[in-house]
Amino acid sequence: MQTQTLSSHAPAAYGNNSIAALAKMGEVWKERAQVKNEEFEVEMMYSDVYDDFLDRLIPFHQHPRYGELGDEMRTKILSSGWIAYNEKTIDIETKIISPICNEIIYGTLPGTHDETIKWLAAQTLTDEAYHVLMVINTARMARTQRGLLDLRLPSFDLVNKIELEAAKYSENWQKKIVRACACIVSEVFISDYLSLLSDADGVQPINRITTDAHRKDELAHSGIFRHLTKEIVRHLTPRELAFFAQMLPRPMRWFASQELSVWETILQQLDYEHTKEVIGDIRAEAEVALFRVDFSELIELAEETGLLDTPEGCDSFQAEGLLEKVTVQ
Repeated sequence: MQTQTLSSHAPAAYGNNSIAALAKMGEVWKERAQVKNEEFEVEMMYSDVYDDFLDRLIPFHQHPRYGELGDEMRTKILSSGWIAYNEKTIDIETKIISPICNEIIYGTLPGTHDETIKWLAAQTLTDEAYHVLMVINTARMARTQRGLLDLRLPSFDLVNKIELEAAKYSENWQKKIVRACACIVSEVFISDYLSLLSDADGVQPINRITTDAHRKDELAHSGIFRHLTKEIVRHLTPRELAFFAQMLPRPMRWFASQELSVWETILQQLDYEHTKEVIGDIRAEAEVALFRVDFSELIELAEETGLLDTPEGCDSFQAEGLLEKVTVQ
């Protein structure tokens, strides 16, 4: 069966800078990939003396009620935060990144027929599968040690937003671009959670170590997806390019969600008596914390690919709050 692509295009040009850069990145994968290292002994390294998560990563940590928490409730909230962070990571790896890697491997996105690109996508897919294994292992240990085996989380706002956005469009190529943009944003910007957790001496050692391993892979993925995006963009039709430019900045706000519905569910299951008050106050302040994410890399990518030179790209980046609006005198 012949695979349908978003647009017809010629193979990537020989000697293309992005292809050459990707080839170099692929050559070092066996040295830099965390999956190639010895697996962590989670059970031997876990210690309940340490917190599982950072207070500052809890969206309501500055609320007056947070300072009133007893040690037991604070510990359970922090451990629940670690579990939620890891379950969201699983969603990102399996529902956002892996499907696009598969699209690239099958050449069903523009500019992805080159074998080097498919090779890098396969390496990335392997990395992401290992990340899922790492976070499942550490989250399972936290659940077991902290008495949270029955904690159940609802669907994350991030995933819901992607599905709602994709559902707005009738054309399959539009839906693919929505999902591709979400994947690109996920890989190009590095969440501050990774750096904050991996550098935090007071956090559970195994949590810090696995987060640092994840961070190292994601730093490599950022460069890979910058070059992949350049290849995709230069093979888009004018209509696809306009839609892509409009869509690219949009997922940044989805990633910046404070996931307050998830936190409300967590606090209810922990029988926290001030759940309604705390979540209500934070929701009134901001459900989206754009200040928590560094989107400078995404802006640089948009500049490098010429997307900010298009009316659709410039308007969309401004509308999403990633660029200041320029008033014409």
